[in-house]
Amino acid sequence: MFTFSSSFGQTFFISLFKPHLQNEFVLTETEFSTLYAVATIGSAFTLTWLGRFIDSTRLPKFSSLVILGLAIALSAFALSYSAIFLLLALYGLRLFGQGLMSHTSITAMAKFFDKNRGKAISIAAVGHPIAEAVLPITIVLLLGFFDWRIVIILCVLFVVLTIPFSRYLLFTKRNFTRLKMYIPSSMSVDERKASRPVNIIKTRAFWAIAPLNFSSATIGTAYIFFQLKIGDLKDWSPAFIALSFSGYAIGNFCMALVSGWLTDLYSARTLYPLYILPFILGLLFFIFNDSQWSYVVFITSIGVTNGFGATVKNAVLAEVYGTKIVGSVRSLFITVMVFATAVGPVLFGFYLDRGINFTTLSVISLAFFILMMLNAFRVYRIKSV
Repeated sequence: MFTFSSSFGQTFFISLFKPHLQNEFVLTETEFSTLYAVATIGSAFTLTWLGRFIDSTRLPKFSSLVILGLAIALSAFALSYSAIFLLLALYGLRLFGQGLMSHTSITAMAKFFDKNRGKAISIAAVGHPIAEAVLPITIVLLLGFFDWRIVIILCVLFVVLTIPFSRYLLFTKRNFTRLKMYIPSSMSVDERKASRPVNIIKTRAFWAIAPLNFSSATIGTAYIFFQLKIGDLKDWSPAFIALSFSGYAIGNFCMALVSGWLTDLYSARTLYPLYILPFILGLLFFIFNDSQWSYVVFITSIGVTNGFGATVKNAVLAEVYGTKIVGSVRSLFITVMVFATAVGPVLFGFYLDRGINFTTLSVISLAFFILMMLNAFRVYRIKSV
């Protein structure tokens, strides 16, 4: 449920309102991308500090505060009447939606489960593809009948209802014996020192894992952010683009489930450098095929990579850094990822405004992916921290 609701701060959700926002606030592609990037970068730096509290705060309290923050951010989004107010709303959506909702869900699974950690993370992660399958077409249909602000208010109501439901799920049958596992245990002096962001960045593991994580988030977000722009340039309707995103959701959903089983079988460390391969193959198909169906294949390949990565990228952190400080480590990696999602749209927007086409951008992206994948193979030689 938390991974599903994190979609209210995800790029694909916000991009559905992009034409309405640009028209209302009179923003160019570069201006809106920059506004979005500033909000995203701000949320990323906040997340490094705020996300660490999941290692020292009981889950029911932490999760309720995150939901409340997302509801407030969505309300601010619906009430935005200036670019500055919109910037603050986007900051809140990126922090509490994309950042903390996903962080709470996946970190809880990584901490709670030892055996079958991969399966647990992958089952929690299916909230993402379910939302990606349901929300785009739902939002597009609603926007055909209602003003965009009304549609956002409906999303607020959905989020508010998740607070009592989530607490019910946590406390159902009053199974406090299992729930006690959610109570954080105290850290040693060495563990506290190791959990500091500056010390995590100094580890070899960070520089083996982070670059591929960074590049997939940067480029993947950029393509999703400009999905309607791609359709406009190629004369594909918004309805076709929205329906194509179902392929992304299906690929994400199926791979999320399969990746959990594969992770428990082979280990996340073994699979980590390989999770980008579907995206690479999809890019190749998109570059050399100009038909409508090339986009369906391409967007599905991004979904497969994201479904694969949703499990592998998180499980590898628990394997390498251990479960006691995984919340702190993951909050830093989310910061890297969120920062990357801010950079992607700005870079693509900058080059698109200067006449660079998507084919050229795809070739550059392909070369970058191959380099980052080769670097990620270094994780095989790194011992656990």
